[in-house]
Order: sequence, then structure tokens, then C-alpha cells
Amino acid sequence: MAITISLPFTNIYIVLAFSALLLVIGAYAFASKQNMIKFLIAIELLLDAAHLNFITFSNIFSTSAVVDPLPHAVVILSICVGGCVAGVALALIIQAYRMYGSLNVQRLNSLKY
Repeated sequence: MAITISLPFTNIYIVLAFSALLLVIGAYAFASKQNMIKFLIAIELLLDAAHLNFITFSNIFSTSAVVDPLPHAVVILSICVGGCVAGVALALIIQAYRMYGSLNVQRLNSLKY
């Protein structure tokens, strides 16, 4: 007797549309904002969209009814590494604010000349 796992959410296109929405919001925020903390949030949104796409496509291209745990493990590892990177980036942003008193990227970019 084979045990099959039925996915509770069968309409994958809604998940892909939400992932595309996250991607568009992250790209817009990354391109338009001048604050370093908003840049960091935009990068995290882009990473979340990539994680959601990775999990969704692993479920779409699955050959069996059983969910493959490898893509989920890769995404969990990527979330952990991304959290560490975000923590280091936030520490650097805090130090830049203490040193220069601003988080504006254009103002900090003009300091190098």
C-alpha cells in the first residue's frame, strides 16, 4: 500500500504570482530608495521571492507524489545564511550611521572624494 501526500494548495499559479509581486516590489525598492536600511529590506524581499520560486518549482517538477526534501533543506540553509548576512550588514549600517550621521547612500558616496 503506497502512501501519497496530497498537497493542500493545488493552484501553483497564485504562489508564482505572489513571488513575482515580491520580486517587483523588491526591485522597485532597490532601484528607487536612497536609505541603506531600505536597501537591505529590498534585498531580503528579493531573496524571499527566490526562495518561494525555488520551493514552488521543486513541487511543479516533482516526478512523484512525495515531496522532495532537498529543495526545502537548501532554502532553509539559504535563509540561515541570509539572516547572518543581514545581521552583519545591519551592524555595518549602524556603524556608518554612528560615524557619518546619515544613511543616505548619495551623501555617503560623496564622502569618498
